[in-house]
Amino acid sequence: MDYSRAQTSTASKSGSVLETLVSVGVVCSVGIGPERGGRATNQDNYLVCRGGTIRFREGDREAVVSAPARRDLLFAVADGMGGHEDGDIASAAAVQAISRLQFADLPREPELALREFFLQTHARVRERVSQSGEVKMGTTLTVAWLARDRVVWVHVGDSRLYHWRDGRLTRITRDQTREEFAMRDRRPTPSHPRYLAQNFIFGSRGLGNDESVRIDHGIDTGAFSVRPGDRLLLSTDGLHARLEDAQIAHGVANVPEAQACALALSERALAHGSDDNLTALVVRIDGVPPGDDESDDDENTIIPV
Repeated sequence: MDYSRAQTSTASKSGSVLETLVSVGVVCSVGIGPERGGRATNQDNYLVCRGGTIRFREGDREAVVSAPARRDLLFAVADGMGGHEDGDIASAAAVQAISRLQFADLPREPELALREFFLQTHARVRERVSQSGEVKMGTTLTVAWLARDRVVWVHVGDSRLYHWRDGRLTRITRDQTREEFAMRDRRPTPSHPRYLAQNFIFGSRGLGNDESVRIDHGIDTGAFSVRPGDRLLLSTDGLHARLEDAQIAHGVANVPEAQACALALSERALAHGSDDNLTALVVRIDGVPPGDDESDDDENTIIPV
């Protein structure tokens, strides 16, 4: 049995002001399944931390772990690498390691702190895996950390974070392909330019030391403001590899409820021929705590729709 969806949009009355103003919907699915040419197992995972709980996929169910009640909300998606061993274990290890942020104090400089935590977590997980032999497992990992009216993010791989506002979709993250890194370094376009250049746990692929990952500050990390009416979408490539950004924007605009939107986007990707595992994590922001600055912030815009 494949775990396919999670409804996490009901806020606890005892939760923070921010929590009651945000609803979340998740679909994490094996996809079309092996009988139709798809994957036999689900190697995707996700993380939703809010209201004193940590939620992620564990086998065919959603695991719910208690955590300290906090003012911030934490979200992530991870896509275990199909070409590597134990991709499902890698993605589960990644989201559970990131959930440890819920047991630390909010930092004064969250973007820098999140990047450093990412790098330290990669090193710790890789070291633990290496104790059993050669490190072969890998996963993408994209994280969005919402505190008051600010989202701080970091990512490795080709999962994505989108920001939707007033009918306009902004792709925040850049897929870490060989072509992407060659462009940053002003090198010639390499062979197989669309191949993924690195992933979390395994490390870089042809970019130097496999024991490390490359996270360029301001490119693979960032921050932006949110205001009432905004939506966030975290997705794995089983979703966005089959849908143009305009199609994603249309789906977000026309299905306002978070869980229904996540389900509609996943069904649309399957209808467009996706044969991969897919995850859609939709965050609907209905308000921000009083007194926060709601000024616009488009510095991280990459692809407007």
